[in-house]
Order: sequence, then C-alpha cells, then structure tokens
Amino acid sequence: MTKNKTEQIAEAVAKEEIAEELVPLRNQLNQMQSTLSQLQTSQTTGTTGTSQNQAQANQLLTQMNQFANQIQNQQQQSFEQLQSNIQQAAQVLNQASQAVQSVEMLSQMNQLISQSQNQLQSISQQQQNNQTMQQNGSTNYYQ
Repeated sequence: MTKNKTEQIAEAVAKEEIAEELVPLRNQLNQMQSTLSQLQTSQTTGTTGTSQNQAQANQLLTQMNQFANQIQNQQQQSFEQLQSNIQQAAQVLNQASQAVQSVEMLSQMNQLISQSQNQLQSISQQQQNNQTMQQNGSTNYYQ
C-alpha cells in the first residue's frame, strides 16, 4: 500500500519529534558507557581494588542494560503512538474528502434543479404562447 504525501510528511515530522525525545536518553546512555570505560581503564591500570572495580562495572552494566530496555520500550510506544496519529490523520483527511465530494454533488444537484426549472419555465411560456396563438387564430376565424 502506497502512502500519500500528507502521510509521508506527518510520519517524517513524528519521527523527528521522537528522535528529539530520545536525545536525553541517548546522552545518559553515552555517559554510562563513558563511566564504564573509565572503570575498565582504572581496572587495567590498577588504581583501585579489583573487586571494587568489578562490582562497580557489573552494577553499571546492569544499569545500562535496564536503560537500554527503557529506551527500546519508549521507542516502541512512540512508534505505536505515531501509527495511531497517522491513522487518525488519514481518517480526518478521508472525511474531509468525503465532505468536499458531498458539497460538489449538492452543487451539481442545484445546477440540475436550476436547469430543470428553466426548462419548465420555457415549456410553460411556449404553452402560453401556443394558447395565445390558438385564441388569436380562433378569434380571427370567427371575425
């Protein structure tokens, strides 16, 4: 099924809005990754105790995994909301299109009614003219 331009534009705008919402989450994830790298570096250089470094690294890794899951859930929710909004917009556009078609059809019906009235008026005028001519012809015949 192909998408029309309006749906494509709405989808692009929504994706941009979603991306903006996810920027703080990505920044936080990047910060956690940086912290993990620092912990790994300090573990390699031996500046703090090995068990302490390992515990901190494991804790940070768990936080990062939880955070990544939150991001994925948020992304899915945002995408579902986007799909719903696009469907609603398409329905509104469809309803507007139907309303325009109805107005156009009513306009055509008005034109047909007007034409019919004009034709009836013309027929009525012709009948009156014929009656007048018949009356004048009968009057002339008797005179």
